Amino acid sequence: MRRKDREITDLEKIVGIMQACQTVSVAFGGGAPYVIPMSYGFAQSGGRFTLYMHGAGEGEKIRRIQADPRAAFAMFTGNAVYGSGDAACSYSTSFDSVCGSGTIRILEDEAQKRAGLAAIMAHYAPERNFEFDEKMLRATCVMALDVEAISGKHHD
Repeated sequence: MRRKDREITDLEKIVGIMQACQTVSVAFGGGAPYVIPMSYGFAQSGGRFTLYMHGAGEGEKIRRIQADPRAAFAMFTGNAVYGSGDAACSYSTSFDSVCGSGTIRILEDEAQKRAGLAAIMAHYAPERNFEFDEKMLRATCVMALDVEAISGKHHD
């Protein structure tokens, strides 16, 4: 990161940003750039992160995962515009962000799919426990992005 004064290296702060964000944008490989915003959940163990997303089991993102499992992601929160005056460069934004990259895979194992869906639901409704029936599990594609590189940034 060029601006080390804005870098966030504390994993607790990175987790806090990830908890505050509502959507992650995932960039898939496989030719021309393809980025899609997705609902997500995450798990952390020993300083390693896994992002979980879900969707249809067919379509562009699935084709791209099968062609090239490398992916990148970005999420941000607290976006606010500030500045004054007539000069364009006298305006800026304030935000916290987490970005990274890794390898994305489609989960086939029922227990792994349940764990991924539980992580997603815990992100949006942490006070509740959800059941996932077998029919819904079969119909839902659950993806896991194993994060290999992650960084946080605070901009104000």
